[in-house]
Amino acid sequence: MHIIQAFDEKVMFFFQGIRVDLLTDFFKIFIKFEFWNVAVGVLVIYSFIRTRKFRVPVISYFLAWSGAIYAFSLLKDYFHRPRPFITIKGLVPAVPLPHGYSFPSGHATLAAAMAVVLMYHFPKARYVIFALALLACFSRVYFGVHYLTDVLAGFMVGAIVGFVSLVCEKIILEINQDSK
Repeated sequence: MHIIQAFDEKVMFFFQGIRVDLLTDFFKIFIKFEFWNVAVGVLVIYSFIRTRKFRVPVISYFLAWSGAIYAFSLLKDYFHRPRPFITIKGLVPAVPLPHGYSFPSGHATLAAAMAVVLMYHFPKARYVIFALALLACFSRVYFGVHYLTDVLAGFMVGAIVGFVSLVCEKIILEINQDSK
């Protein structure tokens, strides 16, 4: 465990050392923009225009969103890992101090869960969606509010939640087909 902590600390100081105002401002806007909220709006509108019904993509998005929040909240309460700026002497976060525990990253969990669902429903945009999810994850380490391992764990948990929500979507579709 000490090896992982030492690695995490080196990564945190590396990112603190490469911070520049332009990139910091970009990430602040990117995170405030809440890409995933905009994406759900696009998904709902697209789904409605295409099918004239609010259907399963909205359900899978909601399942992924709520599942991700539940998963990272449960894990944060279980692990109680302090944020890096609390435990690493000399680390200065680039944003106002967030509250709560660090492991896993909630932003990374949500980004991965939403990306999985959106990439499934919008396969032509999958590379852009994946890149945006990675940017959301990268920003957390860049800001100094999460360790790299927090982000990696959050991304894996989110991806699992996203896949589970898509499986639920398929089950709902099959049940819907069987009832007709």
